[in-house]
Amino acid sequence: MKNEKYRIFPFYFPQFYPTPENNKWWGDGFTDWELVKVAKAVDSEQIQPRLPINGFYDQSSPDVIKSQARLAKQYGISGFNFYHYWFDGKVLLDAPINNLYDDKTIELEYFFTWANETWTRQWIGKPNDILIKQEHEPDEKIWDSHYEYLRKFFLDSRYVKIDNKPMFCIYRAELIKKLDKWVEFINVRAKMDGFSGIHLVAFRSYEISDAVNIYKYFDMIVNFQPRFSINTRLKNPPVYIKTLERILRRFPESLQLKLVGLHNKKSYKRFKYEDYIYAMKDDTITINDKPIYPVVFPDWDNAPRYKERATFFSGVSLELFKKALEIAREKVTSHEHQFIFINAWNEWSESAYLEPDVKYGYQKLEIISEMFNDKESK
Repeated sequence: MKNEKYRIFPFYFPQFYPTPENNKWWGDGFTDWELVKVAKAVDSEQIQPRLPINGFYDQSSPDVIKSQARLAKQYGISGFNFYHYWFDGKVLLDAPINNLYDDKTIELEYFFTWANETWTRQWIGKPNDILIKQEHEPDEKIWDSHYEYLRKFFLDSRYVKIDNKPMFCIYRAELIKKLDKWVEFINVRAKMDGFSGIHLVAFRSYEISDAVNIYKYFDMIVNFQPRFSINTRLKNPPVYIKTLERILRRFPESLQLKLVGLHNKKSYKRFKYEDYIYAMKDDTITINDKPIYPVVFPDWDNAPRYKERATFFSGVSLELFKKALEIAREKVTSHEHQFIFINAWNEWSESAYLEPDVKYGYQKLEIISEMFNDKESK
C-alpha cells in the first residue's frame, strides 16, 4: 500500500554533467563522476570506488531525471530536494531541475535547498582559493531577480507547498545579510502570486550563536547530517572550543574560510555510524516551538573529493541504515508534517546515495519501500 503519511525526500545533487564553469575550474568535461571513478580507500574500513549499476549518467539529458523519478516513485519516495545554486544573479547546475520542470509527464514532487555557500578549492586543501563568491548583497533588485527565477517552479503544481506556501530550504541562513528584510521581501513577493507566503526551512550543520534570532524567521529546522552530529557530538571538543565555534560561525564567510585554511588537517577522520545513530536519537525535536527534523544518510565517505583528508563512517550496514530511518520516523511522527529527509539520492562523491550500486544493488531502496509503503506505515 502506498504511504500517505510520511513524505520522503532525499537530497538531489546536480553536478553530473559538464558546465562551462567547471570546465574552467577543474578541466574540460569535468563532472563529479571523474572523482568517483578514481576514488581510493586510505583506510582498511573504507570501500572505494563506489560504482553505480546503471552507469555514469549525464544529467543534461532529459531522460536521466525521467528515469530517476520513475525509480524513486517505484520505491515509494515522494520526490527530490534539489540543491539550488544561486550567486546574486548567477545560477549554476540547474539543467536537471529545468528538465523536470519542462516535462510535465513526470509525476514527482520537489522543492529547493539553497546551498548558499561560496565555492572554493577546498577539495584539494585550498579553501581560500575562491571559484565563485556568495556575496548575499542586501539589494532588493537581486532579491527580486532571485524570486523571479524561483517563481515558475513555485507555481508548478508539483512543487511542495505547505498551507499554500512554497517550501524553500536554506543551507546556511546565518550568512544572509539583513535576514529579516530578506524574509519580509520574499514573503511579500510570494503573496503577490497568490501564495500565503514562503514556508522557510533552516538547515543546521552546527550550533551558532544568536540562534534564536536566526531561526525565529523559519517554520522548520533540519539537522543536516552527518555534519550536525560530527560538529556537535562526534568530534567531542572541549566546551570552550564549542563556544568559540558557535561565535565564529557568525563571522563573515570570508574570515571563516581563512580559519579553515589555518586548521586544514592532512589526515583522514573516521567516525562510527552507530555513534551518529545515538546522537540523532538524543537530539531534541523542537527549538523554541519550531519542529526539528533529522536527516538520515545511508553511508558517508567523501574520499572521492578529499582523498587522504576524507571524512568517513565505519560500521555502516543496511541494518543500521534501517535503524536510523526508524528513529527518524519516530521523531517526526509528532510533527504536523512528517517529512523524512535523506542525504542523499545521488551524492556519489560523498558515498551518500540511494541509487543502486554494485555492492548493495537496490537494497537501500527496498528498505525504504518496506518501511514506508506497507500497512504499518499508514
